Amino acid sequence: MRKYDFVPHLYSRVKPVILSEPWTYTHISGVYTYFTGESNLNMNFPDYTLPYTAAHELAHQRGIAREDEANFMAFLVCTASEDPYFRYCGYLNLYEYVASALYSADSERYFAVLDTVDYRMRGELIAYSEFFDQYRENVVSEVSGAINDTYLKLQGTEGSKSYGRVVDLAVAWYKALK
Repeated sequence: MRKYDFVPHLYSRVKPVILSEPWTYTHISGVYTYFTGESNLNMNFPDYTLPYTAAHELAHQRGIAREDEANFMAFLVCTASEDPYFRYCGYLNLYEYVASALYSADSERYFAVLDTVDYRMRGELIAYSEFFDQYRENVVSEVSGAINDTYLKLQGTEGSKSYGRVVDLAVAWYKALK
Protein backbone atom coordinates (compact mmCIF):
# COMPACT_ATOMS: atom_id res chain seq x y z
CA MET A 1 0.00 0.00 0.00
CA ARG A 2 1.27 3.44 -0.89
CA LYS A 3 1.55 6.05 1.86
CA TYR A 4 0.12 8.94 -0.18
CA ASP A 5 -2.82 7.73 -2.25
CA PHE A 6 -3.46 11.28 -3.51
CA VAL A 7 -0.26 11.12 -5.59
CA PRO A 8 -1.19 9.72 -8.99
CA HIS A 9 0.98 6.78 -9.99
CA LEU A 10 1.99 7.13 -13.61
CA TYR A 11 4.28 4.77 -15.42
CA SER A 12 6.70 7.38 -16.60
CA ARG A 13 10.43 7.81 -16.56
CA VAL A 14 12.74 10.71 -16.08
CA LYS A 15 14.77 11.43 -19.17
CA PRO A 16 18.49 12.06 -18.55
CA VAL A 17 19.87 15.09 -20.35
CA ILE A 18 22.70 14.09 -22.68
CA LEU A 19 24.48 17.44 -22.39
CA SER A 20 24.18 17.56 -18.60
CA GLU A 21 27.68 18.90 -17.94
CA PRO A 22 27.29 22.03 -20.11
CA TRP A 23 23.70 22.39 -18.87
CA THR A 24 25.02 22.68 -15.31
CA TYR A 25 26.25 26.18 -16.15
CA THR A 26 22.58 27.20 -16.25
CA HIS A 27 22.17 25.96 -12.64
CA ILE A 28 19.18 23.91 -13.77
CA SER A 29 19.07 20.45 -12.23
CA GLY A 30 15.84 19.37 -13.91
CA VAL A 31 13.00 20.61 -16.05
CA TYR A 32 9.52 19.49 -16.94
CA THR A 33 8.62 20.07 -20.58
CA TYR A 34 4.90 20.67 -20.78
CA PHE A 35 4.63 20.21 -24.55
CA THR A 36 6.22 16.76 -24.57
CA GLY A 37 5.23 15.67 -21.06
CA GLU A 38 8.84 14.79 -20.29
CA SER A 39 10.65 15.21 -17.03
CA ASN A 40 14.32 15.85 -17.77
CA LEU A 41 17.15 15.39 -15.30
CA ASN A 42 20.63 16.92 -15.30
CA MET A 43 22.78 13.89 -14.46
CA ASN A 44 25.87 16.00 -13.72
CA PHE A 45 24.62 17.04 -10.28
CA PRO A 46 25.72 15.05 -7.21
CA ASP A 47 23.89 11.75 -6.70
CA TYR A 48 21.92 12.77 -3.60
CA THR A 49 20.15 15.52 -5.58
CA LEU A 50 18.93 13.21 -8.35
CA PRO A 51 16.03 11.34 -6.66
CA TYR A 52 14.66 14.58 -5.18
CA THR A 53 14.98 16.48 -8.46
CA ALA A 54 13.38 13.60 -10.36
CA ALA A 55 10.49 13.54 -7.88
CA HIS A 56 10.16 17.33 -8.22
CA GLU A 57 9.91 17.14 -12.01
CA LEU A 58 7.52 14.19 -11.85
CA ALA A 59 5.34 16.26 -9.48
CA HIS A 60 5.07 18.83 -12.27
CA GLN A 61 4.11 16.02 -14.63
CA ARG A 62 1.27 15.12 -12.25
CA GLY A 63 -0.14 18.65 -12.36
CA ILE A 64 1.64 20.36 -9.48
CA ALA A 65 2.73 23.60 -11.09
CA ARG A 66 4.08 25.70 -8.22
CA GLU A 67 7.76 25.19 -7.40
CA ASP A 68 7.32 25.16 -3.62
CA GLU A 69 4.58 22.55 -3.89
CA ALA A 70 6.63 20.42 -6.29
CA ASN A 71 9.54 20.61 -3.84
CA PHE A 72 7.31 19.57 -0.96
CA MET A 73 5.82 16.72 -2.99
CA ALA A 74 9.37 15.59 -3.84
CA PHE A 75 10.13 15.55 -0.11
CA LEU A 76 6.99 13.53 0.68
CA VAL A 77 7.56 11.03 -2.11
CA CYS A 78 11.26 10.53 -1.36
CA THR A 79 10.75 10.15 2.39
CA ALA A 80 7.89 7.68 1.85
CA SER A 81 10.09 5.48 -0.35
CA GLU A 82 11.03 1.98 0.70
CA ASP A 83 14.57 2.78 -0.47
CA PRO A 84 16.61 4.19 2.46
CA TYR A 85 18.82 6.21 0.10
CA PHE A 86 15.78 7.92 -1.45
CA ARG A 87 14.54 8.77 2.06
CA TYR A 88 17.96 10.21 2.89
CA CYS A 89 17.91 12.27 -0.32
CA GLY A 90 14.48 13.67 0.52
CA TYR A 91 15.55 14.73 4.01
CA LEU A 92 18.91 16.13 2.90
CA ASN A 93 17.42 18.22 0.10
CA LEU A 94 14.77 19.65 2.43
CA TYR A 95 17.46 20.28 5.03
CA GLU A 96 19.29 22.45 2.49
CA TYR A 97 16.22 24.67 2.06
CA VAL A 98 15.60 24.88 5.80
CA ALA A 99 19.27 25.56 6.54
CA SER A 100 19.38 28.30 3.90
CA ALA A 101 16.32 29.97 5.44
CA LEU A 102 17.89 29.69 8.90
CA TYR A 103 21.15 31.19 7.65
CA SER A 104 19.25 34.16 6.21
CA ALA A 105 17.39 34.68 9.48
CA ASP A 106 20.13 33.91 12.04
CA SER A 107 23.60 32.94 10.83
CA GLU A 108 24.90 32.20 14.35
CA ARG A 109 22.10 29.72 14.97
CA TYR A 110 22.72 28.21 11.51
CA PHE A 111 26.33 27.42 12.45
CA ALA A 112 25.26 26.08 15.85
CA VAL A 113 22.83 23.69 14.11
CA LEU A 114 25.42 22.77 11.48
CA ASP A 115 27.77 21.68 14.28
CA THR A 116 25.18 19.06 15.31
CA VAL A 117 24.81 17.60 11.83
CA ASP A 118 26.40 14.21 11.19
CA TYR A 119 29.89 14.60 9.71
CA ARG A 120 28.97 12.43 6.69
CA MET A 121 26.08 14.70 5.81
CA ARG A 122 28.27 17.79 6.26
CA GLY A 123 30.84 16.12 4.01
CA GLU A 124 28.20 15.59 1.35
CA LEU A 125 27.16 19.26 1.56
CA ILE A 126 30.78 20.41 1.38
CA ALA A 127 31.42 18.15 -1.63
CA TYR A 128 28.34 19.63 -3.34
CA SER A 129 29.58 23.16 -2.69
CA GLU A 130 33.03 22.30 -4.04
CA PHE A 131 31.47 20.67 -7.11
CA PHE A 132 29.28 23.71 -7.72
CA ASP A 133 32.14 26.22 -7.36
CA GLN A 134 33.14 25.62 -10.99
CA TYR A 135 29.62 26.57 -12.16
CA ARG A 136 28.66 29.16 -9.54
CA GLU A 137 29.28 32.47 -11.27
CA ASN A 138 28.88 32.76 -15.03
CA VAL A 139 26.89 34.71 -17.60
CA VAL A 140 24.86 31.67 -18.66
CA SER A 141 23.53 31.15 -15.13
CA GLU A 142 22.66 34.84 -14.79
CA VAL A 143 20.68 34.81 -18.04
CA SER A 144 18.93 31.50 -17.38
CA GLY A 145 18.17 32.60 -13.81
CA ALA A 146 16.60 35.84 -15.02
CA ILE A 147 14.52 33.98 -17.61
CA ASN A 148 13.32 31.41 -15.07
CA ASP A 149 12.54 34.12 -12.51
CA THR A 150 10.51 36.07 -15.08
CA TYR A 151 8.69 32.94 -16.26
CA LEU A 152 7.73 32.04 -12.69
CA LYS A 153 6.56 35.58 -11.95
CA LEU A 154 4.40 35.49 -15.08
CA GLN A 155 2.83 32.35 -13.60
CA GLY A 156 1.76 34.38 -10.56
CA THR A 157 4.45 33.29 -8.11
CA GLU A 158 7.25 35.11 -6.32
CA GLY A 159 9.64 33.99 -9.03
CA SER A 160 12.75 32.03 -8.13
CA LYS A 161 12.08 32.70 -4.44
CA SER A 162 9.12 30.31 -4.72
CA TYR A 163 11.46 27.28 -4.65
CA GLY A 164 12.45 28.11 -1.09
CA ARG A 165 8.86 28.54 0.07
CA VAL A 166 8.93 24.78 0.56
CA VAL A 167 10.19 25.65 4.05
CA ASP A 168 6.79 27.18 4.89
CA LEU A 169 5.05 24.02 3.71
CA ALA A 170 7.43 21.78 5.64
CA VAL A 171 6.97 23.77 8.86
CA ALA A 172 3.17 23.66 8.50
CA TRP A 173 3.35 19.91 7.81
CA TYR A 174 5.62 19.31 10.80
CA LYS A 175 3.33 21.32 13.11
CA ALA A 176 0.32 19.32 11.87
CA LEU A 177 2.11 16.08 12.82
CA LYS A 178 2.43 17.16 16.44
